[in-house]
Amino acid sequence: MLQDRLVAHRGYQRKYPENTLLAYREAIAAGARAIETDVLLSADRQPVLYHDATLTRVSGRRGRIDQLTLAQLLTLPAHEPKRFGTAFADNRITALTALVELLADHPGVTAYIEIKHEALAFAGIEQCYRIIADCLAPVASQCVLISFAFDVIAHASAQGWQRNGLVLERWSDHRSNAVAAIAPEVMFCNHRKVPARADLNQIVPEVVLYEIDCPATAIHWFRRGADRVETFDIGGMIQALARHAL
Repeated sequence: MLQDRLVAHRGYQRKYPENTLLAYREAIAAGARAIETDVLLSADRQPVLYHDATLTRVSGRRGRIDQLTLAQLLTLPAHEPKRFGTAFADNRITALTALVELLADHPGVTAYIEIKHEALAFAGIEQCYRIIADCLAPVASQCVLISFAFDVIAHASAQGWQRNGLVLERWSDHRSNAVAAIAPEVMFCNHRKVPARADLNQIVPEVVLYEIDCPATAIHWFRRGADRVETFDIGGMIQALARHAL
């Protein structure tokens, strides 16, 4: 079914604060079979679910994620005040360990775990990988490590992590020697960067295209060979695509 080929981008981001346990619970409750999250490191090098290096947009605070300890971060809101006002003021920043527990309760859900450049710059490739891999170990079979930084995914593969993916800056990168050397399970790309004549059916790794919140656009890309579509509106897209077939 087409709805099973959707990825919940930062959880059910359309209706809930992104990259929070609430957003992932609601995405799974809406029927998501795959989710995506961003991971940064706290000052004491603990993994948290957060996209921005700074706290302003999601938490309405000054400072950076890597300037506060995990204990400090877990007391801060993750409520996106500009989008939601005070509706989710009691919602808190989520540690990666909490997502691991959620995945353990839902073994049929795949999680794409994006390692952010800022985490790599803060802790280095080797330590950053080890911290995240150790945290994910209980649900490793459900987790695909992804990143724009090809070097950390190459390192993960060399260290024996079984499920790896890349996020492409340019569509043409899929033909690069670097991608061939890693042989990723999946490649993510902005759908606007895919050439009009590109035949996605000829691409060996799975192709996930983002950011798509329109059912007609999703169907267009499925027909062109996309394996999955990533969306902020997981609930709305699941409902819409349940009425469609290729």
